[in-house]
Amino acid sequence: MKKSIIYLLGIAIVIPAFMSCSDFLDQNPDLRTTLDSEEKIANILVSAYISGAGSYQLVAELSSDNVCDYGITKNYNQFYQDVYEWAEEVTSNNDAPRNIWSSNYNNIANANQALSAIEELGGPTTTRLKASKGEALICRAYSHFVLANMFCMPYNPATAGNCLGIPYMDHAETDLNPRYERGTLQKVYEMIGKDIEAGIPLIDDTAYSVPKYHFNYKAACCFASRYYLFMQDWGNAIKYATMALTSNPSSLLRDYSAIAALPKGTSRHQEYVNSASTANFLLQAATSNSGLLFDWYSTAGRYSHGKLQGIYETVQPKKGGPWGSSVTFKAPHAVLASSGKYVLPRTWRVFQYTDPVAGTGFNKAISVLFTSEEALLNRAEAYIMKMNEDPTALDKALEDINLYAANLFSAGFKSMTEASIIKWATETYPDYSELYVGKTSVSSPQTLNPKKKLHAAPYNTLEEGGPQEQRQMCIRDRACGGSTPVASASRSTATCSMKTPKPSCKSPIRSATRTVRPIRAAPCNSRPTLLPPA
Repeated sequence: MKKSIIYLLGIAIVIPAFMSCSDFLDQNPDLRTTLDSEEKIANILVSAYISGAGSYQLVAELSSDNVCDYGITKNYNQFYQDVYEWAEEVTSNNDAPRNIWSSNYNNIANANQALSAIEELGGPTTTRLKASKGEALICRAYSHFVLANMFCMPYNPATAGNCLGIPYMDHAETDLNPRYERGTLQKVYEMIGKDIEAGIPLIDDTAYSVPKYHFNYKAACCFASRYYLFMQDWGNAIKYATMALTSNPSSLLRDYSAIAALPKGTSRHQEYVNSASTANFLLQAATSNSGLLFDWYSTAGRYSHGKLQGIYETVQPKKGGPWGSSVTFKAPHAVLASSGKYVLPRTWRVFQYTDPVAGTGFNKAISVLFTSEEALLNRAEAYIMKMNEDPTALDKALEDINLYAANLFSAGFKSMTEASIIKWATETYPDYSELYVGKTSVSSPQTLNPKKKLHAAPYNTLEEGGPQEQRQMCIRDRACGGSTPVASASRSTATCSMKTPKPSCKSPIRSATRTVRPIRAAPCNSRPTLLPPA
């Protein structure tokens, strides 16, 4: 009897043990979510966007000629100095290049998991699965696009086949510690284009509860117009910009009067990134200090957009432009007395508390990645590049530029014409600006103006002083001088007081602090903008 009791107790112990073991073996070893429903697939795509560390905006802005060194008496830290001076090794933080690299590849991995799960469910057989596939393809394309522009040379059709690209991740990874080839920049761009073309027809805005934080149709089309502009495919750049703008672009213009009606301060920044604005196509909420630099704070006053850029190149060019010499903005800039920053509302800083009692947490930056303003400027730029083959292209470009500028200014604006642009390019600013090395006051002898040489292909092949170059200068100056000086993020190059100046290099991507295209400029004919992590 005693033996029987012991035997039965042994069975009672062993059976649950086998059951527990079976349950354990049924779990995914890395605790990944099983994507076995439409809802789960849609949910994982929330993680295909930057929401934590890894936003490129701060690195892009501090690397650009929107920023000058205003001296060690102003606030700064080692990270800001490293990025400003294009250091090979950059101090680590949430905005550091290593996080840009890893976060974008994490986004790509999540998009690929969604695409794999859709195929395992039998393909995009339902409306929601089709929408998820479209979103995943566009997210994958965009993250690769960011990485290519941050870590590779600028795209040039003549050289892209010989330039190193980045690994293009086109499938969900199942191997442990796989090795990838970088391939060529040409191949990377081809793959991006393939994903864009396959993804846009599947995008369905009704699938999103908050469309402005997902690649909705307008955002995807605006991204496509940017991509094709970089590819120098002017026809497709125009096509997709037009698709984003619809047949009534004026209905998508930003309401600067509503921004101006608010008190100067953070409230204006909050209004700029309002998801209800028809001008905002895609918003991003990242764990980043960019809001401290571009919102109403004195942080990083040493490396900032200040008086030198403001009164010569951006918000107050001394001699005006082809739009007039005494314009005022509907929502004018502000000068922060403590830091000397010239600030326009573009990025909103929010502090997210992890411990409200202790007052600890981290900075979030709300910014706009794609806007109707960019679509207008993309289209105008593409029209200008088609001037030689399309006799109506210049008039179409002027129509877009004037629509953009008329919405920006409240007084003194004069519609730009071919004659006013030529006068501005040849008489108002007959010479290009020099590097402002050593220019520490407005009385310094160096020449400063909004006019910059265009070094990146194909703009470097335009006839100097010729019709196309003059009109491209006009677009860049209006973009640089009006819509967005200080407070978003972006690219270009030049400097104030570094021993080794940044090259005065303009490329097809206008600066987002100045305009709306936030990608960092690579040095002309030298090395990539950033080196991939080892």
